[in-house]
Amino acid sequence: MFSTGVKLGKGGSWWIAIGFFLLTAAPGMWYPVLPNVLKAQGIEWVLPYAFAVGPLVAMFTPLIFGSMADYRFSAQKLVGTLSLLGAGFLGMAFYALHMGWGAWWYLAFQFVNALLGAPMWALVSTVTLANVNNAQKKFPLFRVWGSIGWVTAGVSVSLLDWDSSPMVGVAAAGIRVLFGLSCFMMPDTPPQGKLEPGKSNWRKNLGLDALILFKDRTMRVFLLTTLLFTIPLGAFYMYAPIQLKELGDTHPAASMTLGQLTEIIAMLMLSWLLTMVKLRWVIVAALLLGVVRYGLFAFSGWGGDLIWIWLGIALHGPCYTLFYITGQILVDRRVDPSMRSQAQALLGTLVGGVGGLLGSLFCGWYYAGTKGLPHSWVFFWGVLGVAVFGCTLYFVTGFVTSTADNKTER
Repeated sequence: MFSTGVKLGKGGSWWIAIGFFLLTAAPGMWYPVLPNVLKAQGIEWVLPYAFAVGPLVAMFTPLIFGSMADYRFSAQKLVGTLSLLGAGFLGMAFYALHMGWGAWWYLAFQFVNALLGAPMWALVSTVTLANVNNAQKKFPLFRVWGSIGWVTAGVSVSLLDWDSSPMVGVAAAGIRVLFGLSCFMMPDTPPQGKLEPGKSNWRKNLGLDALILFKDRTMRVFLLTTLLFTIPLGAFYMYAPIQLKELGDTHPAASMTLGQLTEIIAMLMLSWLLTMVKLRWVIVAALLLGVVRYGLFAFSGWGGDLIWIWLGIALHGPCYTLFYITGQILVDRRVDPSMRSQAQALLGTLVGGVGGLLGSLFCGWYYAGTKGLPHSWVFFWGVLGVAVFGCTLYFVTGFVTSTADNKTER
């Protein structure tokens, strides 16, 4: 299954799988239930800002640390150090909630945690893509362990009855420590780029060289589609757990893992799918599944039946996998190895940074404006579904109809 050495010794590829498991299990403990945790603490008003903290810093730090991995430090050592430093701030954020220190202490600690944690996904992806043969086929087989970690965390939260408890964040901090330690066992991924001596390297140091990807028309369309597709996604993480509770679901954390269960299946199928279908059509399928997902959420709001929102959550898995994982592979195949980390960081900036920030703020304000309307969930999700359909049309007209059929398509 793994091509870089199936061993648990230092440098073995199994450490990448273990790393993905722990990296995803940490947010899987607290992210899906954060709305209910904040509501139980009586500070539901802070929800949009709590979700915006991470994206705010993710607009800057992934590119900077991605540049460091391309030019200065081994990627696996860099991400391990960041994880160990950030774990303490993550634990303190939820300890502040537990002690009743107030929303601002929570936001302050999460800000520092996000500052250090934002680059980690891109860096672990870089380690994986740099150390496996036939990345298009093998990368999903490593990344699937992240989905398994998320499911394991979500089910554990419900089994421990922590669906509204700050303890989820304290436990997540412990998992982050384990992840940080595991990074130092991953295959060595030294920097591939070179700084020019005697010249100003400020663009390279800030990771701005990755912006050259916007000069390519099809890449520009894909990157902007990624941004537009990510904005409505903020509503899924912020308000699906609330809708679940309103409809009578007593374990929303476990229900939210339905998306990760189907994500596991989608990850395992993606390797085969990408040998049969061009990347662009896989992305189109993901966009259309996104439209259907929001339609099911809206239908659940109309009839008050949990079954429809459960089906919508189940669609999140293939929707996420077919779009974002395929997108990572697409970007990796289009860039020179010397800027691999920066390119993945740029994608991460658009997803976890700009898109996440706009999604958190816009969806928060939009939810507040629709909350008092009759059948508010129908209107809320329906408009988001229309927005994703518009995003699909943009990608089809700008990328799919392009005559540029290069080697990155297969």
